[in-house]
Amino acid sequence: MSSFVHLQDRSYYEDRYDDGTVAKCRSGERIVNDTFKIMEKKLPKKELTERLPGWYLQYSLYYFWFVETAAAERAENREATITKWMDEDKKKDDRLASAHISGGTYCRSCGEDMSVISKDYMRRDNHKDDDILIMFECNACNKRLALWEDGTQWEGAKHECEKCGGNTVSKHTKKFDVITWTETCEKCKHVKTDTLDLSDSKSEPEPVDKYLELDRKRFVFDKDMMFKYEQKLNHLVRRAKLHATEQDKVEHVDVYDGIKQVKKLKIAQLKELLEPVFTKDGYSDFKLGDPQIGREVSLDFSCLDTKDDREEYDSKKTLHKSIEKVLEDTNWRLMSAGLSYRLGFLTGSLRAYESEEEIRKLVEQRMKKGYIPKATPKEPAETDTKPKEEFYNRDMRESVLVYFDKLMLGSVPAEITLKSGIVKPTSIPVLSGEMNPLLRVFIPMRNNDESVPKFIRKYDFKFGEDKKMAKVRKDSRGRKIRLV
Repeated sequence: MSSFVHLQDRSYYEDRYDDGTVAKCRSGERIVNDTFKIMEKKLPKKELTERLPGWYLQYSLYYFWFVETAAAERAENREATITKWMDEDKKKDDRLASAHISGGTYCRSCGEDMSVISKDYMRRDNHKDDDILIMFECNACNKRLALWEDGTQWEGAKHECEKCGGNTVSKHTKKFDVITWTETCEKCKHVKTDTLDLSDSKSEPEPVDKYLELDRKRFVFDKDMMFKYEQKLNHLVRRAKLHATEQDKVEHVDVYDGIKQVKKLKIAQLKELLEPVFTKDGYSDFKLGDPQIGREVSLDFSCLDTKDDREEYDSKKTLHKSIEKVLEDTNWRLMSAGLSYRLGFLTGSLRAYESEEEIRKLVEQRMKKGYIPKATPKEPAETDTKPKEEFYNRDMRESVLVYFDKLMLGSVPAEITLKSGIVKPTSIPVLSGEMNPLLRVFIPMRNNDESVPKFIRKYDFKFGEDKKMAKVRKDSRGRKIRLV
């Protein structure tokens, strides 16, 4: 008995999955390369040259989402998918091995017993999934019979006449290496003939994918490539947070100005601030309890009301107002539970805000209640910085860490002519470095691959080279400095 075996060696499934990975990544790579090649043609050469690092970074980001992320997702699902495919094929083989027809099967011609010669999955009309077709052969007369697993006889494929739609009778003959098929309509007698020449050497051989093995190495991520991917992903998240923070600071400049003005008081400083306020408003024996330290820091306090004619409502209201006012520009506030009063003895709790995010929420809450941060007078200063460029000058250290690598401060020789006419030797500081490796495309490109935009293939990731400096420039006093 013969039947097709579905379960193959593991290498078969690995190749099948990896070929799918290559196809997906090639598609993404083609989209990115084609897009930037069009951009490369349309952009003025000066624009592309002056902003080359920015354009490379844009390419790297698109390549990351369309190619590198696709490769990483395929790598993460590789083992589970291969195991699933192998389990499915094993179940198919197990079902095929156990398939049988209930009861005996006899020959329709001579009545003798028949033996199973093959079992195969076949497409069956009006069935969603493939069904099992079992082929029998008579032990006596060699006649054959095909039955579905449920015992229904297979009727064979129906062929209709292309002219009238009637049933056709098919025959085939073979002469030397030529097979001829003939279909004759039983109704209109139309004849259709087709031939296949097995000796035809003109047939095109299947094209060889010469880059398949190379692209498997590029796109099928191993542990090292996955580590590089996760490094780059974390770095891009860091970059996104940097830009989100800077944009937020521009849009909510009033809140961040308020944060800058918040005084972060220690517990000893808090006590020094509150004591005179309590005394001034007629409260004595002011005491702070032990701090309660958990996810937040809170502090109980107590005092005595020394004014005999002040009732509970007025006593609590006066103290509450005084505490809120004195703490409005600090990182402390009276907790929402408020104050308790018994026989002139008042108690309450204070909470500290420590992180920048907590202090921001505190400032926003106060601003909703009408609090306006006190403007700190500043000396007028001349500046060339435009308002829209201000946020680029913030968090400079983080920006440098995100975008650059191997930063070096050097100098190049120059000369300056003084008013007296004397030529004095000097130097010009030069900052040089490279683009952060985590912002580059980490999948190796094919050698001399013209599908990749030329400016990507030629980019060296460096900046600050002497040859790109202007030969003549001015110093802070307007004097011309020349490179030598």
